[in-house]
Amino acid sequence: MYLVSFKHAQYAQTFVDYMKTKGIIVRMESDAEGNYALFLDSDDENTLITVKSALNAYLENPLDPHYTNASWQIGSNLPHRTSKLFTLSLPNIISVGGLTKLITATCIFCYMLLLLFGKNILLAYLGYPIDANYTQFWRYFTPVFMHFSLLHLVSNLVWWWYLGGMIEKYRGIYKLLEILILAAILGNYATAEVSGPYFGGLSGVVYALMGYVWLYGENVKTSTIRFDRGILIIAIVWLIAGYSGWLGAIANTAHLVGLMIGLLLAAKDIWILKK
Repeated sequence: MYLVSFKHAQYAQTFVDYMKTKGIIVRMESDAEGNYALFLDSDDENTLITVKSALNAYLENPLDPHYTNASWQIGSNLPHRTSKLFTLSLPNIISVGGLTKLITATCIFCYMLLLLFGKNILLAYLGYPIDANYTQFWRYFTPVFMHFSLLHLVSNLVWWWYLGGMIEKYRGIYKLLEILILAAILGNYATAEVSGPYFGGLSGVVYALMGYVWLYGENVKTSTIRFDRGILIIAIVWLIAGYSGWLGAIANTAHLVGLMIGLLLAAKDIWILKK
């Protein structure tokens, strides 16, 4: 009897292992589309009721250690499966998508231009437009590429590579592009209105990525994108500290707008998924 299909093998295998600890054999098969289907070959009605009840509970929270520890109890081919689970649960920090690489390379290139020609040249061509330059439409977006210190550049790119790479890998390039464009344009606009046009950095987009990954991962239990709640709390504390003035000149408005955009986009996707 067919039970359910999963897009990722580790979720199917974890349930198979969990049922083995209960003395019930559930069979897993892959199809031509890359899905992993589970089957129960028993006709016993009580067994079927037990398996369906366990499956419903598993689908509510497949990452609960109650289930994942079953693989350790079973032990067969354990190194392969745990390695696969880790690989699918966390992004491979080396293998990221083309958009993640492109934005990373662009930020590094712009920082090299800053070192060669100075900040004023960069602001003149990529900075947020002032009154005389509103026809230069790309400048509503391009301030995210400009970083005025090496620490600023590296810290933003580490988070962009990690979170952006995760989203592009598991949610697709268009989802990452949606977050990037909205967080960049709206964050830049809000920052210019509050603080003036002389700013730069990818940190508003990074906050959008944090908000998106955290909320989506918290509410879509089968999602392969996750962000630790404790790290998000630290990021929010940093945001509050920025408004206090203790940290110097920081694009606080871009951070706040970015975080809100990330949360709203995640809420939208969760609502669509659960309709």
